[in-house]
Amino acid sequence: MNNATNARDRLAQIIKNGAVLLHGNSVVYRNNDTWYPFRQDSNFHYLTAWPEPDAHAVILVKDAKPELHLFVQDRNEEMETWDGKRFGQDGALDFFGADKAYSYNNYQKELPKLLNGITNIYCDYSSSLFDRFDKKILNIAVPYDQRGADFSKATLHSLQPVISELRLIKDAGELELLTKACDITVLGHIEAMKYAKPGMFEYQVGAQMEKVFYEQGAERLGYPSIVASGDNACILHYSTNRDQIKEGSLLLIDAAAEFGMYSSDVTRTFPVGTKFSSPQKDVYNAVLKSQIEGIEGVVEGNSMKNVHQQTIRSLSESMVDLGLVPMGVEETVSMMHFFEFFMHGTGHWLGLDVHDAGSGEIQGKPREFSDGMVTTIEPGIYVRPTKPVIDFPLLERDPNAIRERRKHLGMEEATKLEQEEIANAKTVTHEIPKDLLGIGVRIEDDIVCTKNGPLNLTEDAPKTIEEIENLIS
Repeated sequence: MNNATNARDRLAQIIKNGAVLLHGNSVVYRNNDTWYPFRQDSNFHYLTAWPEPDAHAVILVKDAKPELHLFVQDRNEEMETWDGKRFGQDGALDFFGADKAYSYNNYQKELPKLLNGITNIYCDYSSSLFDRFDKKILNIAVPYDQRGADFSKATLHSLQPVISELRLIKDAGELELLTKACDITVLGHIEAMKYAKPGMFEYQVGAQMEKVFYEQGAERLGYPSIVASGDNACILHYSTNRDQIKEGSLLLIDAAAEFGMYSSDVTRTFPVGTKFSSPQKDVYNAVLKSQIEGIEGVVEGNSMKNVHQQTIRSLSESMVDLGLVPMGVEETVSMMHFFEFFMHGTGHWLGLDVHDAGSGEIQGKPREFSDGMVTTIEPGIYVRPTKPVIDFPLLERDPNAIRERRKHLGMEEATKLEQEEIANAKTVTHEIPKDLLGIGVRIEDDIVCTKNGPLNLTEDAPKTIEEIENLIS
């Protein structure tokens, strides 16, 4: 049983009776006749494994049993000469488990027949593809019995939350692909550590690492590689990768391979051309300590919220010891002074997408880890060189209240209010230790929650100071 067949079976157990409508991605053109590399929509892949552009899928579910109907591009020798081979309808039946296959162009003609007698429709009705392909035809396929009425009696259910819940728990086949993606990624990071030398450009190190990814069978990158040296490591999504690497600077690499559509997500930070300096070592060990504690927290019954709160406290204690903040641990946490140096989450779900499907809460409460969930753990400390002196507000701040207000008002309005509150608060001016300015450290691994505790899929990428210095010396 392949992954998609298993996913359809699990989906059918939830839906019981109804129909699922899915649409694949199309080729996106960059300019003229040059296109971006095609990647299938993750949900479409999850339920069909179909790899080609311009496809539709209808999954009919009756008594908790799924039936896959695929609409795919026709075989066309002339077009295949230009754009590559197509599986066609025969391939959909022979290789992808379709119960029936049709021409892509016949979707609107066949859909009413397939939906005969079905009123529960699961789809992404917020998508422009729903408006383009489904909205009008549903009025014909599942009509409301009123003369002249141009609407449907179909009950539309959002498919997104259903698939998200399924994708959150990885089966054995998915974990096998994820493990391979992680193994490849580890090899690339090891190569980057050994290859990087002072005077090289960031992109040269990135190219050497990505060469390993592709040599090991990766189809593409999980996301654009971040190869950030020196001060650039304090830019969270730095991907310019054009600066020359100075001797003794730290190099933060956040990069990963994708294999079988599943992505790894790994960050390592290491010195180039020398060993860690004493200040670099202090910051690095603070991040490593919190990362190890975070990994230990990926156990059944715990939650990412708890792990994040533990990470904040651990990093705040280190920030006090390092002299980065003006007050004690309690104030650093309650007034969110830590946010100047650690401004992102501790982890996110991982799978078909690098920031994978699945919510962090369920029924208003933090979601507990359970067997088969995969998350990153990625604490960091970033001491921006542009802020040698910081005015810390003396203001109690509740992250939950801030998050709720952002949901209610939207980010734009909510952040304006936050800025006003901070501007009106009393402040304490604090000078950042000069030898810490410009140091940015993040350490990230990919962790599976299992019944036997956390399983680190990327632990073979060196991350203790001793391991790193032994490798790069």
